[in-house]
This record gives sequence, C-alpha cells and structure tokens, in this order.
Amino acid sequence: VMGDALTAARTWLRECPLIDKNDRFNVNYLGDRAVEYTLTLASETHKEDVCGYDIATYNMVFLARLPFGAHMGTNIASAELFSGLSRWIRAQNRTRRYPTGIDGYHVERVSTANAGVIVTAGANSAEYQLQIQLILEEA
Repeated sequence: VMGDALTAARTWLRECPLIDKNDRFNVNYLGDRAVEYTLTLASETHKEDVCGYDIATYNMVFLARLPFGAHMGTNIASAELFSGLSRWIRAQNRTRRYPTGIDGYHVERVSTANAGVIVTAGANSAEYQLQIQLILEEA
C-alpha cells in the first residue's frame, strides 16, 4: 500500500496549478536542478477501527529545490509557492478531492503542516519542505 499511496499522492499533487509541469517531480530523490520536487515517506502507522478495518496514516514530506539568494523577491516567491500549495491541499480536503488509485483503500483526510520550512540553503538554491498527512481507510 505504501508505494500506491506515495505514487497516488505524487500524481494528485501534480494537478496543483502551482507546480510547474515542466519541472522534475521525483519520488524519494531530490536532485540538484534549480527547480525540482520530490515526495518522500516519513512514517507509516496502522490501527484497526471498531469494524476491524485498517486505518493507515502516511506522513509524507514534499521537498522542493528552488532558487534562493540575496534577492528578496526570489525568496518570497518560493515561500508563496508553499503557502499556496498548503492552501490548495486544504481546499482539496474541504471538497473531498483526494488521491485515488490506492489499492484496497480510500483517503479519508489530507492535511499539511510546516509549509515552506527551509531545510538547507546555499548561495543559489534552497530546499523547502511541506509535511503532508494522508489518512486512509481500508475499503
């Protein structure tokens, strides 16, 4: 299920209009291009509901390498991307428009935390992160 959830979440995030379709979007790998994205799994937990169905929680991290430097406008644009992405995810949750194609499961909720936190920064680029949580229920 983990691979299905990661792939489904990546495909779903690709639909966000803020993520440029021309930029590379990897799974579990962030390269050194000026603009590049990845989605990684931070943790996975399972518990059983009262009917015996599995409730799976996937904590994922969306990372992006974006331009960074002394020019404030560049840094603000990067921060705005993460703020906008977080808003987009919250809107998808409100309308229950979730990732699909997770074999044997359906998404119950998606949420975000720590939008736009800088993980590392160099002279020309920085890595930013957004934490995403998917809660799935066995179908």
